Amino acid sequence: MQTAAIPFALLASLGALALQAAQPGPAGNALVVERIAADGTSTTLATFGRADVPSIARLQDGRLLLACQAFPADDAAHFNRVAVRVSADDGRTWGAPTPITVANMDAGLAPPFDPALVALPDGRVRLYFITHTGTDAAPGPTGVHSAVSADGTHFDYEPGVRFTVPGRVVVDCAAGLHAGTFHLVVPDNGTPAEFLGRRRRGEPQPGGNGYHATSTDGLAFTRVADLPLPSDRNRWFGNLLSDGAQLLFFGTGPGPWPVTSADGMQWAPAAAPVRMPGIDPCALRLPDGAWLVVATKVPAPAPTPAPAQPAPGAAPGSQPSGAISK
Repeated sequence: MQTAAIPFALLASLGALALQAAQPGPAGNALVVERIAADGTSTTLATFGRADVPSIARLQDGRLLLACQAFPADDAAHFNRVAVRVSADDGRTWGAPTPITVANMDAGLAPPFDPALVALPDGRVRLYFITHTGTDAAPGPTGVHSAVSADGTHFDYEPGVRFTVPGRVVVDCAAGLHAGTFHLVVPDNGTPAEFLGRRRRGEPQPGGNGYHATSTDGLAFTRVADLPLPSDRNRWFGNLLSDGAQLLFFGTGPGPWPVTSADGMQWAPAAAPVRMPGIDPCALRLPDGAWLVVATKVPAPAPTPAPAQPAPGAAPGSQPSGAISK
């Protein structure tokens, strides 16, 4: 379970500070880049530490743009901020991470998080992201916003809220453009109290249901029917793309992934499932038919220490010398 979906300050203001000490933070996560051939053979091309929640798009010039939440150890100003990397050889090598800039963003909004990239027909790229109004002490509701860029690094904010659900935690958005229609898919994370309650109990967020909204211009979205998944072990926590013929969603859970749809309304498992190397995956098809998949790897929790054994000859249940009984 990861915490990048809601910024540290917002989690703290919602009373979740104790969770940060109880479990590894997102700075301990890493992105793994894999090439998965048609026969299922996978090759790890790169691993990027201190990063999570990836999204990928192919730019008009053929380069790949990978956005993620970054947690650099030596750059406090850009810790827990969106950064991008570029690949000119279909993911075999990548440039250094570059923090994005978003011009003209309302001063009352939190910095962008949970990036979702969509390449536009005019050659620009749109970034959908989550933010909130208010202060760290009293945050407003989370929602999907957007910005647009000609180079993938310097973005201009597009005023207004693209999507929100009153009283619900709207994070981890996915976005795609298919047959002239923009689609937003957001997992149903419940109310803030439900969301944080599950985190305190160490429970995963629920699967099975997702919100869905559509738009013809990528700016004014209309909420349509929710999207159920057959299993509540699967989540709409991942990324959306179009291959020209259909929409595909690569999500989190045992799968099978991706699920596909002709219109974004009715979904079914793909004929050839792809093994996901982590959670919250993004993917695109390479020219040779292989998949390039980028996913978040969360470190395994530290093992629970075994209870101390009494010294030979000691009475059962007795404490070792110097031990404190709680």
